[in-house]
Amino acid sequence: MLFSTLNNYYQLIKQAKPLVKRYWFLLVLALCLLVSAHLLIQVTHQSRNQHVRLQTLEGERDALQVEWGRLLLEESALVSPVRLEQLARQKLELHLPEGDDLQIKRVTQP
Repeated sequence: MLFSTLNNYYQLIKQAKPLVKRYWFLLVLALCLLVSAHLLIQVTHQSRNQHVRLQTLEGERDALQVEWGRLLLEESALVSPVRLEQLARQKLELHLPEGDDLQIKRVTQP
């Protein structure tokens, strides 16, 4: 039984050899077609993944730009002259000099 099955396979291979010799060019073309289709699928998949990554990074960039704008506004509020004067008066107990506290000195140039 096993011998007859192996013999049948051997006969099929013997019959296929002339077909392979005759249609080798078509087989090579079919193989090239399969390889190029596989590569196309891989490139399309990578392209989609990169597009998703790009959109994610653009979203992060937009969020960082919003935060940067908020920080700039906060900085401008913290260093405003009115606020600095209030802090100087309250925490450091500084005040503008009165008329008696002013001293004017003349500087002569050599």
